[in-house]
Amino acid sequence: MSNLDVFNAYNEALIAGDFEAVFKTMADNIVWHQPGKNKLSGKIVGKEVLGAHLAKFGASTNGTFRVLTNWVSDNDDLVAANVTFKAERENGDDLDMNGIDLFKIKDGKIVEVWLFSSDQAKEDIYWDK
Repeated sequence: MSNLDVFNAYNEALIAGDFEAVFKTMADNIVWHQPGKNKLSGKIVGKEVLGAHLAKFGASTNGTFRVLTNWVSDNDDLVAANVTFKAERENGDDLDMNGIDLFKIKDGKIVEVWLFSSDQAKEDIYWDK
């Protein structure tokens, strides 16, 4: 399975909301770099901790948070995805932002992920509300 195949399996599972399949694409000791200076920022290590971390995005947005992949490219053990992430809150506070998600893949598993936002300051304000 190529690194793009691993990413595509992750992405298809994410779109379907199949988090069991999402986590099957990841190494047990995955390292996830959540950018910014908000209550969700930081380095998250391990699938179990990451699962709890990602659940906070859905909880904060009544389950509306989603990531859409616009295009993807690979280079050796890295896969870069140009993404748009969106969320809507009942109070009308919406998030619609572009970013880059960078995946390091080894032995058929995602081992590390770095996220980059097009406007980190705006994203920080959104997640701290």
